[in-house]
Amino acid sequence: MKSFLILFWFALLLSACSKTQNTVVGPVNPPPIDTIPAPIIYKVIPLPVTGTNILVRNASDLNYSPGDTLLVTQSVESLSIYNVAGVKDTPVVLKAAEGVIIGGGWTKSVDIIGKYMKIQDLHIVGRTSAVGIRAYYSSDLSFENITIDTASVGILIKNDALANDSATYYPNAIIRNISLTNCYVKNTNNEGFYIGNTSDIQNGQKNSPIVGLTVKNCVAENTGWDGFQVTSAQDCKIDSVTVINAGVGLQYSQMSGIAIQDATTGTFTNLNVDGCYGGGLTLLGCGDFTVKNVLLKDICKIDKTNGVFVDNRYDRGFGLGAKKLTLENVEIQGGNLKARYPLYILNGTSNGALPAIPGIVKNFVYPPDLWPNKIRDDADNVHEGGTEG
Repeated sequence: MKSFLILFWFALLLSACSKTQNTVVGPVNPPPIDTIPAPIIYKVIPLPVTGTNILVRNASDLNYSPGDTLLVTQSVESLSIYNVAGVKDTPVVLKAAEGVIIGGGWTKSVDIIGKYMKIQDLHIVGRTSAVGIRAYYSSDLSFENITIDTASVGILIKNDALANDSATYYPNAIIRNISLTNCYVKNTNNEGFYIGNTSDIQNGQKNSPIVGLTVKNCVAENTGWDGFQVTSAQDCKIDSVTVINAGVGLQYSQMSGIAIQDATTGTFTNLNVDGCYGGGLTLLGCGDFTVKNVLLKDICKIDKTNGVFVDNRYDRGFGLGAKKLTLENVEIQGGNLKARYPLYILNGTSNGALPAIPGIVKNFVYPPDLWPNKIRDDADNVHEGGTEG
């Protein structure tokens, strides 16, 4: 009986092992080939050249799709392309082939109207009478790896309200989501960068602002007027801007190294000016306004100018609120004994501006022996550290 039980349990064990070993998991069947999405292949479309120019009045005639590249294949005097339309996250790319130079036209080198576009790898050598790049009635544009040598204005981005076209008025023509990365402009008659409209009302109608401006690693060199100018631009994120030798045209009120003007909000960091006939930095924006890490050298070559000038200005009815300034880590190297103030903060309330909300100025450094006056602050900001302690 005992032997029988042992044999019985041994048989059960073999049976269990056999079932386990004989249970086979079949391979997972791959999905049918026709259910795998095919990779998207974007086209490269050469732009048509007529004589020495490219003129595309309606880009839809090119039969492009979002994501395609519109390519400048040869050097031309001017490139004008209008009504380009990509889609969000799939922009149309506009670029030039390696070695191509654009410029020589009398009024413009590159002229653009479009939406959801990426403009990259353009090399422009123009005339002092011609705008380097003008983008208007446009939105959602990015500019990458652009060089411009010789222009009236290097890069110009704005809208003008036209008298009989309601599509160009605010709020119908807001410029949204503009970015500039690795853009270098030199030798301009007027501004190096002119971003946003300096006029509130035009042809009896309200001009639109820029909403969402990002700038990274941009340089302006040898500019007749302001080196880098931004006006009426909300929610700015501007980082690493360098201006070299600005205001050489000696045009009154147009000689700042970097000018952040009316109805502008955001954060501005790592700003450098090396050589400027007027003030190194002009700050006229609204709302929570943050400026950090600034180096100003060889500025205020013209008498009675200010190293850094801050004023409270009208927000153009956009509800941006009174300025609350955060100004940190600013250093001025050099000076002019016939200049005015190294830092002059004026709490102006003209033209409907709100009185400033006291903010903070931290670590503002300048050589006092080269400036006739100390800091002047009419807005009662809190000052910490720096030359005046």
